[in-house]
Amino acid sequence: MNYNCPKCGSEFKKDTKFCQTCGCNLELEFIENPVCPKCKTSYPTNTKFCVNDGSKLVRPQDLIPKCVLCNTAYSDDIKFCPKDGGEVKIILTRHFSQQHYGQIQSNQKFGTNQKYPKASLGNRFLASLLDGLISLGLSIPAIIFYVLGMAKLDSYYSKDEAIGLFIIAFLFYLIPLTYNFIKDGLGQGQSLGKKALDIMVVNLDSNTPCNKGKSFLRNFISGLVTLIPFVGWLIEPIMVLTTDDGRKLGDKAANTQVIDKNNF
Repeated sequence: MNYNCPKCGSEFKKDTKFCQTCGCNLELEFIENPVCPKCKTSYPTNTKFCVNDGSKLVRPQDLIPKCVLCNTAYSDDIKFCPKDGGEVKIILTRHFSQQHYGQIQSNQKFGTNQKYPKASLGNRFLASLLDGLISLGLSIPAIIFYVLGMAKLDSYYSKDEAIGLFIIAFLFYLIPLTYNFIKDGLGQGQSLGKKALDIMVVNLDSNTPCNKGKSFLRNFISGLVTLIPFVGWLIEPIMVLTTDDGRKLGDKAANTQVIDKNNF
């Protein structure tokens, strides 16, 4: 079966990637049996806009509900992924034109990054402050048992009990430590602080919300940098302030970026 190029009208066969007449990238521009993402009306091949609401038409497969975390496709009646608990919904890759959507797919294919706007610095600061307060709250049990352990060290006969209290304090400390590592992989790439400020971390390898593995890597690297006295405390904030995309060393290592959620 032959089709017509959306730009010059020349015929081409199915699975042709570029028009031999005008060079049009058919993988980006050509849509077979497009559908309106709002009213779900189907249109003839190569129609670009919905006559009902003016929406840019998309491919039918783009309207299949998928898990926001693992990208597994499900039926309409499934609301949460049984694999990882991620929300199952229709994910139109950002609110761009079909050409931009195709460019994202092309970027994934060739290993390049989609460009996202830099997240608000004020929101990032407030989100970081909120996450810090949450971590502090989660650390309170560990602090209490540590103080009790230190008090027991004053007595020679209570040293075994002190060691037990220190072990309990360490186990409780694992709670805020774990949160700090995986926080940006919760929900849709959002720690609790980022969720409150409506920003998120996006995985640039797949243009999907950051998962727990990427979150661990970005926060682990950032944590290592801050271990450098004085200089290390300034490196990550300076990178956030001075780079065009606001990506710190942790983001570059994990290939992630903090963005405003309404830009995804």
